[in-house]
Amino acid sequence: MKKAAILYIALGRYVVFWKEFFETCEEMLLSCDKHYFIWTDSPPEELEYGDRPNVTVAHAAKRGWPYDSLMRFEMFLEKREEILECNYAFFFNANMKFHNPTDLSEIAPQEWHDGLVAGAHPAVLSYDFVRNPDEHCYERRPESTAYVPFGSGKHYVCGAFNGGTSEAFMKMCATLAKNVQKDLDNGIIACVDDESHLNAYMAKHNYLLAGIAYGFPENELKRLGRPGHAKMIKIISRAKSNPKYGGFRWLRNQTDKKLPTNKFTLFVMRILCRIATWFVPNRKTRKKLRGYYG
Repeated sequence: MKKAAILYIALGRYVVFWKEFFETCEEMLLSCDKHYFIWTDSPPEELEYGDRPNVTVAHAAKRGWPYDSLMRFEMFLEKREEILECNYAFFFNANMKFHNPTDLSEIAPQEWHDGLVAGAHPAVLSYDFVRNPDEHCYERRPESTAYVPFGSGKHYVCGAFNGGTSEAFMKMCATLAKNVQKDLDNGIIACVDDESHLNAYMAKHNYLLAGIAYGFPENELKRLGRPGHAKMIKIISRAKSNPKYGGFRWLRNQTDKKLPTNKFTLFVMRILCRIATWFVPNRKTRKKLRGYYG
């Protein structure tokens, strides 16, 4: 049976997502033996399932935003030799979770994919999403190593899920870690951090594009028209605004107060936020307000 390295970063309060991710991945990622590599600043003895024989816990210092995300390629290189012992390597964002059974063959790239897979960005669900690559939010500054010139590029992929054969993936990580460091040495941070570097690399390679079913926003599940449609969703991106996980601002250490879990209080706060959106002209701010309380 093929062996898959599952790469996961749980720094700071994002460790709250780990338990559900591990349990659902163990149950629903099929046709492979899985070995988990988790980078965390949590004490190993406090990490659930950290003592399992198929879990390797690596200490990583919390550097703050955006470095916790931007430096991920460098982190992965720390376990290069162990990851190369596996056939495949897949990175999942902390808030990802398996929703339905997923066979390895669904996300494993073929030879003609250059050994790589990347998830479609959830923005494709929005009517505002542009399908012309020249309008994607690639890094457009030529001085950045993440530069994607106009007239090139294909899809806009998300940084939340990517991977491939272990050899192709580690080769990508080595290149992107070098590129990120070169940018930092020149005082540059790409416009969408590590996601910009990922897109620049994918723009120069073939890859398997995993559809939105492999990174579907949790909040959009309730909008699916038919019950059978939910069975087509394989992996979901859990809502960071969900009180169950403390809320977005708590996760980001912007507050020490978690969102209330009392249903009545939540209902009142949601209503107040929606009323507040009537007086906010900026569309993005309105959307942000609507998401504060789930």
